[in-house]
Amino acid sequence: MHKIDAPIIKKWIHEAGIDLVGIADAQDLILAYPPRPATALMPSARSVIVMAVAHSLGAVYSPDIMHWTRSKMQTSRLLDETAEKIGRLLEQEGFLSLPISADKPVEIFKHDPQTGKKFRQTRTLGFLSLKHAAISCGMGQIGRNNLLLTPEFGPHQRLCAIVTETPLAADYRRELDLCTNCGRCAKACPSCALKADRYDVDPCFAYWSSGFKLLKPIRFWQWPAYIKMIRQHLKRRDLLVEMGQTYITDVDNCIECMRVCPVGENWNKVRPKLLPPQKSGGTA
Repeated sequence: MHKIDAPIIKKWIHEAGIDLVGIADAQDLILAYPPRPATALMPSARSVIVMAVAHSLGAVYSPDIMHWTRSKMQTSRLLDETAEKIGRLLEQEGFLSLPISADKPVEIFKHDPQTGKKFRQTRTLGFLSLKHAAISCGMGQIGRNNLLLTPEFGPHQRLCAIVTETPLAADYRRELDLCTNCGRCAKACPSCALKADRYDVDPCFAYWSSGFKLLKPIRFWQWPAYIKMIRQHLKRRDLLVEMGQTYITDVDNCIECMRVCPVGENWNKVRPKLLPPQKSGGTA
């Protein structure tokens, strides 16, 4: 039987190619809304192991967002494979463990699960908020762009986690001041989802997932503008073909708030000085 403690777990994970590792107390996680505590997934959970892999910065700044999509898929694969491997090792040592994927599946909601009120558009929710778990173990903070910022990589990392019965020493939470509220993300946001005092998920999701700047209308008089927008998209895009590609490869349409963020000391030497516009959408 191996000696299982926080340092040996972190050593195993780093050796697998993971860039950042943190450990949080499963009973004391910072929760998102609606709350999804780790103990709802595993009542006997003692620890949450959070892992991060840095994005390819070249893919982030590529002129075509589909290069970023491919990089995102590969970082997710590395994270998921590592979580599965470490989770199995822990279970061999007698500790029930549950890997939480870097990507899908997610919970899907048409109504607010706490109030019953119908959302304007369907929303998705991870079974565990990975960025809040990362904050719980001192890895970073949430910036104005609603992304996890770490001192090392800024917003440029992918996350996954392992919920486990293994009793591990938790890392300290840190009060970080990484986001200076410089406003670059809000200025770059094509959907105007980033307001001075809040982040609006609906316009962000509509643009990120479909490239649409308008939300599906809720009032009759809004329909003409929405239909005009759809017709303009149909002239240059095959939305049906794109939908198939999105289901297969999970193509995104926007990462502008990520691209313009200046945080991340590890990228200071390689971050390009000029930011070329990035092509979004599956067809020209």
